[in-house]
Amino acid sequence: MHYPMLMGRKAKPESPEEMALVHHALENPTRRKMLILMNEGQLTVDEIAKAVGDRMLDYQLHRLELAGLLELHDGKITLTEAGVAYGGLVKLEKEKGGADKIRPEDCSPIGQ
Repeated sequence: MHYPMLMGRKAKPESPEEMALVHHALENPTRRKMLILMNEGQLTVDEIAKAVGDRMLDYQLHRLELAGLLELHDGKITLTEAGVAYGGLVKLEKEKGGADKIRPEDCSPIGQ
């Protein structure tokens, strides 16, 4: 599968503390929406601001960056491998109507 974005580093959380940062980042609906948009190819801060508004945008991006889901460079967003993977799961959860409705066969490994 081709992803319309650059993939950075950081495949998965390496500690319980890092996993807590990911959970905190993904518990916010605005950040989940941002991650879905980024996975669909919107990869500049301006594009994300137009889609979700610029209220607290720096904070929201910072939380996603702290969780290892993206990297920011000169107004451009690079999703990490974890950002691509979690973004795909968040999108699937939204499409299916909840995490409890996702079956293992609905998920495919990164790159397929």
